[in-house]
Amino acid sequence: MRHPLHLTGLLTGILLLSAPAHGQVTIDLRALDALPQGASPAAKAPPPVRVLRTVPPGPANTAALPVPPTPPGAAPVGTSAPSGTTAIASASSAPAAASAPPPAATLPTGAPALASLAPIPPPAVPATTAPPAPPPVSATAGTTAAPENAGLRLVFKANESDLTPATNAAIGDLVKSSPQADTITYNVVAYAAGVAEDPSVARRMSLARGLSVRSALIADGVPSTRIYVRALGAAVGDGPPDRVDLTVLGLSGATARSATQP
Repeated sequence: MRHPLHLTGLLTGILLLSAPAHGQVTIDLRALDALPQGASPAAKAPPPVRVLRTVPPGPANTAALPVPPTPPGAAPVGTSAPSGTTAIASASSAPAAASAPPPAATLPTGAPALASLAPIPPPAVPATTAPPAPPPVSATAGTTAAPENAGLRLVFKANESDLTPATNAAIGDLVKSSPQADTITYNVVAYAAGVAEDPSVARRMSLARGLSVRSALIADGVPSTRIYVRALGAAVGDGPPDRVDLTVLGLSGATARSATQP
């Protein structure tokens, strides 16, 4: 059976391409075009084909080639491999370290634990304040006390601001007889005779008398926030010039005695 000459060349190329991967073949197809058409391969042999083949080095010259480093866990490079190949141990031949599987997800089966908070410490107890100073009481003082509407009137001797034991006791009796409600307040209005040349003398003396009565009230248990002191000096009004008017304000049905203003 006759085959076209170009088919013969094609088959030759296929056979050459199916050679081992380590060889390289070069085919000159232009030599096939020079053959006459219709010629039988049996009648005329094709011209020789130029083949360029790269032959791997054999055992004789393998020592001249650099040997790749052996990876960890791999077998050493063999030297008795067949011609054209180099025996290299594959890293895949070493047993791979078995990795632990990830832990399976778990869901809580009960209610979460309640968070515990540290107890709040109690507020610090304030330091105990020192007791108030006692009122100035003198047995030789000439102060007198007389009851007035909703209070007391205390009359002093000139240039004196001390209380006598009797006037101090009269202030205590007034506090005990008054209600202990927060609405009860004590109004202390003090006066003093002075000189026209220096009005400050009368004011200082009236202030000292008012503070003496205030100290007596605090000693009897009246909070200082419920005591109001006014020193009016020589503005004595219609009463004795050296006096203190003590009035309890906030009593039900009682008429507060207003201080005389200048």
